[in-house]
Amino acid sequence: MTSSNKEPSEKTIALELSVMRSGSTLLKALMAAAPDISSLPETNFQKFQSATAASEIASLCDERIVVLKRPAWFNETKRYPKLPNISKVKRVILARDVHTTTASLRKMVFRKAELWAPKYIDNWFANNYWAPVYANLLDRFPDDGNSNFWIRYEDLVQKPIEWTGKLFRFLGSDRTEGIDSYPPPQGYDWKWGSDDGGDKIKSLTVQAPKIPQSSLAILECVQGLPQVALVRARLGYANS
Repeated sequence: MTSSNKEPSEKTIALELSVMRSGSTLLKALMAAAPDISSLPETNFQKFQSATAASEIASLCDERIVVLKRPAWFNETKRYPKLPNISKVKRVILARDVHTTTASLRKMVFRKAELWAPKYIDNWFANNYWAPVYANLLDRFPDDGNSNFWIRYEDLVQKPIEWTGKLFRFLGSDRTEGIDSYPPPQGYDWKWGSDDGGDKIKSLTVQAPKIPQSSLAILECVQGLPQVALVRARLGYANS
């Protein structure tokens, strides 16, 4: 990681917002494929609250466009995100449907014991984490194509070239053509606890995952929860 000689006013600062296990590492890697967009490990942008926050963020890298990714944690559904103390920031908001997110959260939290995790935990992940985080993001940052850019994981992996092209143009990158592959990180490794450390991200290409029956069973259980149903509709996900 290198320091930048550019002034904060010369840089574009963007935040990548999402829930955990939504594909945020993939999205960050795709953005970093553009030469003028940063390749940084997961960074808690919420800590930059001082009067020199803009300079601190600008110094994190040499690239003109600085992207900081940090998903919401379980304990901050009502206050995420706390924006850094800078005058102008772009926001890239990544959505992923409730059942595949919940299935991945189960594996993250319970690991080898995931098969024995109680089914009621799916309702908690969906109703007490996924839904309130996205409801808050939808209310605060409506998709306007200027300051806020919403992208669904499902669209990204099905049409990566189309959606990354839109994203590069939103960020003001010199690169405007979309991509479906990306380079490895520069100066750090993808690893659990800070980024996705799985084999799929290390393939360096976008892969549309198959949705297993177990994930579809989660959808059957949680899609009828009122708050989940409302947020899914706002995100454009149809009931099965």
